[in-house]
Amino acid sequence: MARSIYIHVPFCEHICPYCDFARTLKNEKLVESWLDVITKEMEETIAPDTRFDTVYIGGGTPSVLSALQFERLVSKVKEHLTEKTEFTIECNPESLTDEKLETYVQNGVNRLSLGVQSFHEKTIKKLGRHHTRPMIEKTIRMIREHGIQNISIDLMFAIPGQTLEEVEEDLQAFYALGLDHLSIYSLIFEENSAFTRAGLQPVDEDLEADEYELIVESLKEHGYEHYEISSFARDKKYSRHNLAYWTDQDFIGTGCGASGRENGQRYTNTKSVTRYIRHGACPRKEETDAPFEAVMMGLRTMFGVDLDAFKTKYGIDLAKTAAGVIRRYRDDLEICDGHLVCRETGMEKLNSILVDFLELFE
Repeated sequence: MARSIYIHVPFCEHICPYCDFARTLKNEKLVESWLDVITKEMEETIAPDTRFDTVYIGGGTPSVLSALQFERLVSKVKEHLTEKTEFTIECNPESLTDEKLETYVQNGVNRLSLGVQSFHEKTIKKLGRHHTRPMIEKTIRMIREHGIQNISIDLMFAIPGQTLEEVEEDLQAFYALGLDHLSIYSLIFEENSAFTRAGLQPVDEDLEADEYELIVESLKEHGYEHYEISSFARDKKYSRHNLAYWTDQDFIGTGCGASGRENGQRYTNTKSVTRYIRHGACPRKEETDAPFEAVMMGLRTMFGVDLDAFKTKYGIDLAKTAAGVIRRYRDDLEICDGHLVCRETGMEKLNSILVDFLELFE
């Protein structure tokens, strides 16, 4: 039985030019119809005896929902929480209010992921965001005043026009906030994003690699563990929800555009809000190479792939099956305490490593 649930909120006040997630501009009538359907979907999907280890509300921009709309959204989830449930919601600084934060806390939220992307005004504008650095700092103070101390922010790099110095300045601004978790993402030019349609070009690969190395080295120097290829934490404040993905566990995906996994089989709900409202989730099963995906996700983390668990689950002795690949990347991969682990050097070339693993399972 899945012990984690992802809830997708597809609404935004503005559409970011780099985004290709399932999202649409907020419309109050549409939101109310969507709430009718998603609460029904959760009622039908969540088994009565389920107790969630993690709940994650993503988007879109979940914080554009009003306090009352949020309460409706989580009405079918609250009874499945425990004192140990990690309950995360993604928020944008400009859409958070005291009323919303009070409602979040009353309904069990204990972790926030804040969409920051950059502290530089010119970069914020280029990314189509609508906050400022003072607004970020004020929002962090407000979140803490409501008793939520487990806060993560996102930063982006490899943005056209961004310099190495500006990447370092973003990191220094992050350190000044005293937060325990950071997720970093390079700007990807998704096929259907406004950036791609406008013909904007990615930065040079060497510059992107230099920025990534700078980020990793700086965060380590400041006491953060590089526990996943894009994630850093102090004091073991890992994202437990994301670890469920990375450690090959099943999870429920609810809402239009949400993905889930049941008995190792991935599925994705319709991305169309109007279709979702008319016909429900309409989940579509996706082709799944479960053993390869377990390797792919495990190698993204500092914990690696548990070889005994992998053999029990898939009947494959990975150390023997992948012996050639492990030898080929002996400077990047190692077997440590029964786990196949990707070293820091391997993180930088993980895509190439995974291509070789994929051939083993074809």
